[in-house]
Amino acid sequence: MKKDIIISTILIAIASLLSVLFFWTNNFVLFVLLFFLSVIMLVIGKSKVELKTFIFCSFSGALAESLAVFFGSWTYKNPGILNVPLWLFILWGIASIFMVRVFLFFKRNVKESL
Repeated sequence: MKKDIIISTILIAIASLLSVLFFWTNNFVLFVLLFFLSVIMLVIGKSKVELKTFIFCSFSGALAESLAVFFGSWTYKNPGILNVPLWLFILWGIASIFMVRVFLFFKRNVKESL
């Protein structure tokens, strides 16, 4: 994993978190912002495996949260599909790619330092 990709990934993750903090009350605006950030993130990586990971984790993460909402663990003030906001699907995808890239970055750097 190149350092420029990991730096841009970290910046996108921070931008995603800031977007949620500032725009969580407007589901449409937040969805558009996160969608834009996720497209940038996936284009930078140019990986079909990352795209598949993004899609799988988007749905499985949001579904898990939907189950938690259903069983009363928490609620969302602006629910959408399955009692969770639509933007949450994209946020789960972004988080999954972030975690994979950070893992690969540290894995490579630990091997090189040994």
